[in-house]
Amino acid sequence: MKILHTSDWHLGRVIYGRSLLEDQQYFIDSFLFPQIECEKPDAIILSGDIFDRSIAPVEAIRLFDSFLVRLGTEYKIPLIAVSGNHDSPDRLCMGTDLLKSFNINIITKVNPKMRPIVLGNNGNVHIYALPYFEPALARDILAEDLRGFEESYSAILSDIKANLDKSAFNILVSHCFVVGNSRSDSESPAFVGGGGEIPSTVFDGFDYVALGHLHRAQGKHIRYSGSPLKYSFDEQNHNKSVTIIETDDKLTIKDIPVCPLHDMVTLKGTIDEVLALEPSNDYVLAELSGPPVFEPMAKLRKSFPNILGIVREKNTTAFGKQDSSLLENNFKIKDEEEIFKEFMKTICGDNANDEDITLFKEAYSLHKREEI
Repeated sequence: MKILHTSDWHLGRVIYGRSLLEDQQYFIDSFLFPQIECEKPDAIILSGDIFDRSIAPVEAIRLFDSFLVRLGTEYKIPLIAVSGNHDSPDRLCMGTDLLKSFNINIITKVNPKMRPIVLGNNGNVHIYALPYFEPALARDILAEDLRGFEESYSAILSDIKANLDKSAFNILVSHCFVVGNSRSDSESPAFVGGGGEIPSTVFDGFDYVALGHLHRAQGKHIRYSGSPLKYSFDEQNHNKSVTIIETDDKLTIKDIPVCPLHDMVTLKGTIDEVLALEPSNDYVLAELSGPPVFEPMAKLRKSFPNILGIVREKNTTAFGKQDSSLLENNFKIKDEEEIFKEFMKTICGDNANDEDITLFKEAYSLHKREEI
């Protein structure tokens, strides 16, 4: 049996003020569905964080709705999805009983007595779905004094693992942070100080654990598929993908690289060095060195229309490497006209002409009268 594992879509994500809905729609329409047609998986797993926040934007809800309609009516492939820590279980569960008639299973409630979703021609693939939950919920469900995520997950999974059919291929779908894996800046940790971490031994007994939450693809039979798109600039070197697993004779894992609408890159150097690079439509963060430049974003946007931000090169100040001498000289200058000339030369890269000086004097004189 062939299964496509994906997670952490974060529909409705906004970075640096830019909505990524266009990129997310491109992923679904121009990458995911063509791969479904090519690979012909028997099922799809979506391991949580479907939306980026609990109250998702209307456009994000519409995008997910169109995905479900197309998957359920055109492709008729079973979907097993769980809610993540960014999702609202109460909102995501709307219509789930009706969706089951289309083999679309969206699980948002924690059930320590859950029955598996049985797939495969011989019913030999059993999929258990465990949405994200916090220890307080496990204490309420089991009426036990459980401390932390490790105890809570162990207790919730105890009865399920005790009743696994050893003759079947058992898959767990979940959303959590397993010890020993790598984080990214774009993830929202559930708890600080390691309180939300779970050891991999909690999942002993399952043949494959399809995880969500961490955005880098990592792991083998306990695996994060990772997010399909880059959601922070520290992810720019991640190889984004979806995971294909096959369960016939033995577990095999294959990554299919995602081709995004826009990549995410950091460009470093002086503004002239950055402008000398090949123009690009990717999402760009410019890390500039050298002296300050007047309206650098406007200059860079001509070559990089999707530039998202500018930062100073690490270990330099807001005025660049030359600022100490610049500030020292400015403190010695007493005349306002000389300060203006220095500003024009340093920030605008040009010497002030007579017209510039005349306009400055008029504006400065008006300012002084308003002060009085």
